[in-house]
Amino acid sequence: MVNLHVSIHGIPVTFLTSSELIASPIQKFLEYFSRQPAHDTDALTITFHEVSRREEIPFIPTASFQKLFSRKGRALGDQLRTEWECSILRDEHRLIADFHGQGLLVIDELHECAEGYIIRPEALHPDLRVGFFHFVLAELLKRRGLFTLHATSLEKNGRGILIPGYSGRGKTTAFLSLLRSGYRCLSDDHPLLRETDCGLEILPLPVKVDVTEPTIAMFPELREAPEGLLRQGVRKRFFYVEDLYPGGTGESCEPSIMIFPHVVDSEKSWLEPLSKRQALEDLLPHGLLVYNEHVARQEFQMLSKLVQRVDCYRLHSGRDVLELPKLIEPLLEEEVFVGC
Repeated sequence: MVNLHVSIHGIPVTFLTSSELIASPIQKFLEYFSRQPAHDTDALTITFHEVSRREEIPFIPTASFQKLFSRKGRALGDQLRTEWECSILRDEHRLIADFHGQGLLVIDELHECAEGYIIRPEALHPDLRVGFFHFVLAELLKRRGLFTLHATSLEKNGRGILIPGYSGRGKTTAFLSLLRSGYRCLSDDHPLLRETDCGLEILPLPVKVDVTEPTIAMFPELREAPEGLLRQGVRKRFFYVEDLYPGGTGESCEPSIMIFPHVVDSEKSWLEPLSKRQALEDLLPHGLLVYNEHVARQEFQMLSKLVQRVDCYRLHSGRDVLELPKLIEPLLEEEVFVGC
C-alpha cells in the first residue's frame, strides 16, 4: 500500500493506493511538494483503486444523478479503447466524473475526500493516470481557495508572469523563450492561484513541460538534447525543467503581467495593451470548468481581481521567438512591486 502525505502550499493531502501502476506516475507528479506527517485530520484524502473491469467498481451512477457535462472523442494513450467518453454528474454533495471504459472518480465535497477507480491502468499512458489524479486534486483544492488556471507561468525577482492560451497559440514557445533567459518556471500548464491578506499569489505546480516538434526545432538546447531527456507523452514529447535548466524552478510570487499570445506571420513580435474588459473576456475560458455554484463565484471574483491588478497584453508572436525577453523585460522594470 502506498500511503503518501504531502503539503501542497500549506494544504495537507494524503494519497492512498495499493496499485504500483497507479502510484508510480502520481508520486512523480507530487515529488516537488514537501512530505507531511501522517494522520493529519485536516488532510484532503484521495484513494485510488485498480480494477480489471467496470463491474468491479462499487459505485455506479444512476439516471437520477444530475448531468452537468458530457463529451466523447478519440481515445489517445489507451491500448484497449478507441473512444474516450466523460460524463460529469452530481448527486447531493458528491461530484462524479465517469470515464466509462477507463474508470470512475467520486469526489465527496462535504468530507473533502475522493475515491478513484481506474480500469486496467497498465493499458493507459502514465499521463492519463496522472490526469485522473490531477482532476480530483484540483476540484478538492478549490474548496480550500486554491484555484487552477490553464496557463504557463514564470517568475523573476519575485514578479510573476501568466501566459494563458489554447494549444497552437504560442503559449509554450513564449514560456520557453523566457525560461532559457533566466526566468524561472512556476508551471507549464496549470499554475495555482489564491488570494491572501497581501493580495493575489501565483503558486508553482512545476511538473513536466510538453513540447511539439515545431517548438523543439526553435530552441537549440531542445534540438540537441541528450538522448532520453525528451520523452514521449500522449500527444507531445516532454521534459522536466531541472533536467534542462538547473535552478529553473521558481517560487510563489505576486502576479505582475498577463500576456495572451497568438502567432502571426511576421519577422518581428510586438505587444498590444489590452483593456481590462477584453482581458477578462479572454481569461475566463482558461479557468477550468467549475461544477459548484459557490466555487464558481469565488473563482470569477478572483479572476476579476487578477485582471484589475496586473498589466495585460496581447502578444503578436512572430518568428523572432528568442527575442521575446527583450519585449518583456522593460515591462517588469516599469512595475512597482507592492507586498504586505
